[in-house]
Amino acid sequence: MSDANHSQISREKLVELCSRAAYTLDGLWFTVMEDKYGLDAALEVDIEVWRSLGAIEAKRVQKYFDIDEGSPIRTLIKVVEVDPLLAIYKPKTLELSDDRAVLCFTDCPPQKARIRNGRGQFPCKGIGLELCVAYAAAIDPRIQTSCLACPPGKRAREGWCEGLFEIV
Repeated sequence: MSDANHSQISREKLVELCSRAAYTLDGLWFTVMEDKYGLDAALEVDIEVWRSLGAIEAKRVQKYFDIDEGSPIRTLIKVVEVDPLLAIYKPKTLELSDDRAVLCFTDCPPQKARIRNGRGQFPCKGIGLELCVAYAAAIDPRIQTSCLACPPGKRAREGWCEGLFEIV
């Protein structure tokens, strides 16, 4: 690829490509685990992986982009908003103050793929919650995280999942 063609790649397309690649890898890995060992075993291992990844990724993004928004909650939300790993979920902040935030993930290609492939909705609450807890703790251990909506239960107001982050 020549330099001229390479320079035409938009930041948004590159972020989406990398984000989709990460989740394709995760989805393939999870599907093999689920088929070989069952859903419960695959979920148990996946929770451990995402918990570790969340802690690493939050610190990496904060450092790489030099993010400090003046409050831990605002910093956390900014980290989530710019993290290429989370880009495919299209995070949207529904509420934001120095002490509290409500964050919605408005899209979920992995859920859509499972449904399309006849596997049904994925019970992602445990994984998603652990990922969000790890992100929050990496920014500031005082941030408490709770799930407001997540499949296969109640859906978010404006998408798939919705979480609450608070300094308590």
